[in-house]
Amino acid sequence: MRKLILPFIFALSVSSVFAQTYTVHTLAGDTAGLQNGTGTNALFNAPAGVAVDTAGSNVYVADYNNNLIRKIIAGTGVTTTFAGDTLGFRDGAGTVALFNRPIGVCTDDSGNVYVADTYNNAIRKITPAGMVTTISGKGSDSIGYRNGTAANALFYNPVGVAVDKSGNIYVADNGNDVVRKISTLGIVSTFAGNDTIGYVNGNADSIAEFSALAGIAVDDSGNVYVTELHNNSVREIRKGVVFNIGGTDTIGMDTTIYTVSPGYRNGAADTSLFDNPTGLVVDKSGSVYVCDEYNNVIRKISKGFVTTFAGNSQIGLVNGPDSSAEFSQPIGIALDNHGNFYVGDNGNNVIRVIYPPGVTGIRSVINQETRLLAYPNPSSSVMTIVSSANGIAELLDLTGRSIWTNDQFKSPYTFSTTDISPGVYFLRITNGSQSAVCKVVIAR
Repeated sequence: MRKLILPFIFALSVSSVFAQTYTVHTLAGDTAGLQNGTGTNALFNAPAGVAVDTAGSNVYVADYNNNLIRKIIAGTGVTTTFAGDTLGFRDGAGTVALFNRPIGVCTDDSGNVYVADTYNNAIRKITPAGMVTTISGKGSDSIGYRNGTAANALFYNPVGVAVDKSGNIYVADNGNDVVRKISTLGIVSTFAGNDTIGYVNGNADSIAEFSALAGIAVDDSGNVYVTELHNNSVREIRKGVVFNIGGTDTIGMDTTIYTVSPGYRNGAADTSLFDNPTGLVVDKSGSVYVCDEYNNVIRKISKGFVTTFAGNSQIGLVNGPDSSAEFSQPIGIALDNHGNFYVGDNGNNVIRVIYPPGVTGIRSVINQETRLLAYPNPSSSVMTIVSSANGIAELLDLTGRSIWTNDQFKSPYTFSTTDISPGVYFLRITNGSQSAVCKVVIAR
């Protein structure tokens, strides 16, 4: 009896800890390269911006050094090339289209993907079917700063892109140090900034100044949030006024470039420090999550205070509880409607997932119509799995690491647990968009 009780004590202690924390898991990627496949069999080369569709089914990645937009099925980790081929500038379907080191991506409610095609100085649109068109900008040789119709407007290394509920597109125009807006009528205007490098809050269209804009996000109320590489700051644009919400609100001077000193400090927003903040996302409550690239962490800004959301500031590739996880220069971040965060971990060439409390390395979207039973549970030698769906079976540990996989699972299925260490695990069966999860205990 004692041997059967101990695993349950272990499970209760782990659950009490994980209930307080998020969990980081690697969704796709391994070393630098270009390869499609499942999970760590897929390869990326300096992934940057990430976006997720409304359903939370597909994750889109700006694969910077590969000049591609990649697509990952969130439930299975299967990675494919969604659009792009070699370096260039060309519209067309799927791999006919060409990009030039894209950085920013976002999605709208209709499933369209928008891309900040950085070195083509253009904003591109990809339909759910993979058709690529250019919304505005004219290619790598057409650097400039010109408003007007989308067909005639010019950009200078756009880095971030976001779309609001009405379909207006906002662009972090890095080279011009301004935030641009592309209206649903196809008119490009300056939303904030005066084309001067600096750090000034105030009236968005006349006083405010920025330096090296990077990430951009928009909330459901139309408020816009941006990050700045040189100012090491996070700013908000609300009702035509720019103000600081993260990073020390003072100006330093470095030769002729205005900068706010980098650092790593939590606390009140106006005393906090960042080091090269890049991608950001805002949740329904108004909390802002920021990729603090050179601090190798994800920060959270909520109610005027900055905290560390995930990562321990050490460079590495470590999954697990949020405070123990390690990143290497995270750049892009996206949030789905189920509370899962997706991170473009640029230095590690991988895409990470940060699962909410209680999920523990398993996607929170569980189709209740897919039934799953494992017995005996706890198991000391042999376990039988009965599922209403066949497909891919996985046994995951508490960090989300795959311990056992069968990609041709067919119910009922019996397998030996004798080679698996005692503890608490999660069994997941995936078939297309359907997924079911149950907790299992291995005992001795």
